[in-house]
Amino acid sequence: MAPAEEHVECSSLSDDSMCTSPGADVVVPADQPMEFPELFEGPEKTLMLCFKSRYIAAKSLRLIPEEAWSEVLVHAKCLILSAVESHPVELHTNMKKRKAVSTKGVTGYLLSESSLFVSDTSVTLKTCGTTTPLAALEPLLDLAVPSWRQRQPEQYLKYATFMRLGYMRPGDQVEPHMSWDQEVNHLNKYFDGQAALLGSEMTSTQHVYVANYMPKEDIVDVFSTQVALTDLDTSESMRRYAGGDGYVPHDETPLKTAWEQLHGDETRSVAANASLDEKFFDPIGYSSNAVFGKHFTTIHVTPQPGCSYLSVETSMPVTREARERFVCGAAGLCKADTLAVTEFSLCPKLFSGGAAPDLPNFALRESTQAVAGSFACAHHYYKRLQPISSSIPAVMHG
Repeated sequence: MAPAEEHVECSSLSDDSMCTSPGADVVVPADQPMEFPELFEGPEKTLMLCFKSRYIAAKSLRLIPEEAWSEVLVHAKCLILSAVESHPVELHTNMKKRKAVSTKGVTGYLLSESSLFVSDTSVTLKTCGTTTPLAALEPLLDLAVPSWRQRQPEQYLKYATFMRLGYMRPGDQVEPHMSWDQEVNHLNKYFDGQAALLGSEMTSTQHVYVANYMPKEDIVDVFSTQVALTDLDTSESMRRYAGGDGYVPHDETPLKTAWEQLHGDETRSVAANASLDEKFFDPIGYSSNAVFGKHFTTIHVTPQPGCSYLSVETSMPVTREARERFVCGAAGLCKADTLAVTEFSLCPKLFSGGAAPDLPNFALRESTQAVAGSFACAHHYYKRLQPISSSIPAVMHG
């Protein structure tokens, strides 16, 4: 349905240092003793779709039952574990209509591999490991807009985006995620989008695909700020984020504890009224969702040596000061040797400019940005000034 993608040129400032990355594939030395035999792919694949409300079969995506979402997620190879709402769906009566529906807010589903967020007209599917969110794209379209095959995407869709860091072990991925070219080609079967690759394999890579069908003059507050930490201090990460047999978490509610460091303590902020859902996995690992207003914040941690990874993302628009606080708060979730920050805005006019935030104890090694007519994105890579002795390096590509 769509022509070949248009690639967006990126500008970059880079240090020539050889370093590992939260976003470049993980290669662990063959003679490195591993406490855990299996490496887990921490970096997430994130698919986001926003529909025009008049074409949504259920009138609102939040009116679609959990069972229907579960059927879609079978194609992505993950399961729903729990759910939390920023505002419950309400049915009430008034003088004009017997049943009026309030569907404002967002539902956050905690998954076996990461998260699903559903609002009135948009859905964000964020999955890790060897999951296949793009294989769930067609079932998702069938669920939201059953008539999509008879229409052009600009008729029923406002925008579609797909983003991911570099894979740790790209050879373990399955179709349609075996390479960036394969992912872009798959997306182009459904949309007419632009693809960009930020960063470099020597440091960290961020892959971005955007199909934006909204008028260029529209001002929309669609944002994402993501912080990814790798080469964690595994003596700390295993103590804080291993919750299975034989492990006692240092803190049973890490997101709640870190909330003010991430989002501040302003009581009038929408973030002050967040609903949280936190889970430790057996034998190790941690995930959490927070939903507030129409926004979310989510954390996912793979703490074990050889593939240690921690990510924090928020969809809440942030000022430069709030962005710096969020990044520093994320860095405080666990000591790490490497850190990458990705900033995304669907509206280039609202983009902060791509200047990398200052981060204590870290040196900026590379900063890349892509600004197109339909989106803007920046990717910043940092290296700790004094490396952590207990971290096991991981190199990421793909």
